[in-house]
Amino acid sequence: MPHLRHKNEYEKLNILITGKNPLIHTLMPILHDLGHEVSITRSPRETLFTYASQQPDLLIMAEQEDTAQTFANIREVNEDAPALFIIDTSRPDLFEPLFDFHNVSFLPASSSKEKLLTFIDKFQTQHIRRKKHDDDAKLYGLILQSLPFPALLISTRTQETILANKAAHAQLPAFEYKQDPPFISSLSDDVRRNLFNDLESYHLHFLKSVSAYERFWDLTVDQVAPSIFMLLAIDVTEQRQQLQLREEMERIARHDLRSPTANIVGMSRILETEAGLDDEFQTLAEIVRKTSERMIRQIDTSLTLIRLETGSLKADAHPFNLFSAINAAIGDLSQLVEDKSLQIISLLDGEPIQEENSIVCYGEASLIITMFSNLLKNAAEAAPENSSITISINEDSRFIITKIHNMGEIPVSIRETFFDRYTTYGKKKGTGLGTYSARLIASASGGDISFTTSREKGTTLITTIPKPPIK
Repeated sequence: MPHLRHKNEYEKLNILITGKNPLIHTLMPILHDLGHEVSITRSPRETLFTYASQQPDLLIMAEQEDTAQTFANIREVNEDAPALFIIDTSRPDLFEPLFDFHNVSFLPASSSKEKLLTFIDKFQTQHIRRKKHDDDAKLYGLILQSLPFPALLISTRTQETILANKAAHAQLPAFEYKQDPPFISSLSDDVRRNLFNDLESYHLHFLKSVSAYERFWDLTVDQVAPSIFMLLAIDVTEQRQQLQLREEMERIARHDLRSPTANIVGMSRILETEAGLDDEFQTLAEIVRKTSERMIRQIDTSLTLIRLETGSLKADAHPFNLFSAINAAIGDLSQLVEDKSLQIISLLDGEPIQEENSIVCYGEASLIITMFSNLLKNAAEAAPENSSITISINEDSRFIITKIHNMGEIPVSIRETFFDRYTTYGKKKGTGLGTYSARLIASASGGDISFTTSREKGTTLITTIPKPPIK
């Protein structure tokens, strides 16, 4: 129960009592019974030594000739030391100098024991609250300083920075706390007004790609107290540059590569059908067409991958026959299947799939075909020669589950990164993008991919694709 122990540490007071009043000395057993630690001193020198060594939570002083001087010496040790003075109201010359001190309280020497205990109880409540606040503040500051990116506390009343962590001083140009806080001058007037208005209600703002200090930043401005805001700044310059590079690659692929390749496909098709070529040149024209069509598919796959990674692709989901998509994917493997003498078996609920079987799933058909093409190609490349690849399809209330099994084993060295970008093993022309893009497509379609693998049982790739929503 660590929380309770922590709470008890707050509730237990360390009290130092000094002076001649007999009442406060009779409190000692009562305070001990309440769980407090109590020390009693008799001389100013002993009081100062005890206070310096123990740093008590509360000092109670009564009827001493040199009370003001003794307490002044204590305040040199702790300038905020709280104290309760038991005063003789008939001797103002003794207690009036004490009015100059802050964080002190007074009770007449004629006060009852109950009144003194009530004061200690109230002080204890305030002490618990103050201690908790101080500990929270220390933890808050520790967390703030440990953040690897700039973090600042800003007062909207003074328009100044209250606190800046180490990362802010390291990553931002030198700034003065009395000046406008960092980043604020980079924002438009409308944005600044919107950030810090209506201070009575809670505000949280996210600002993307703010240009400041020759970098780009994602800013989070969070209201943590009335008129106090925390500003967190994450440098996204490199991510922005990568995004711009990807957008440029997409433009090049779409306009500078795909269009000329599509023209080659069209012209080679005309050569095949209308130019009356000899058989030798007819074959060459067919090779040119098929190669160009494969290039277009690769360009389209790369464009799809870029858009999936950047989140700019929204799947055009609609119901379609999953078996037709799988058959189209199988068609892309014909040469590899023939070269390795593989057999592909398709099952629905454990029975061979018939041509008339309709397995309706929900997604973008072209993406799902690409996904299964990648997964089946991976299975065919990993399968031993003269073996079988089994495609088993089942469904539950929400998903269609497809299991693609082959007798190859995924190497231990790549199992944890099997779906990561550029993960490949033992393939001379492997790109390491097949399973990576397949999982992106599954995720974008509302499904997922996983696998099981072992030397004895081979490998099974398991995909889930949503069924059409019920209207």
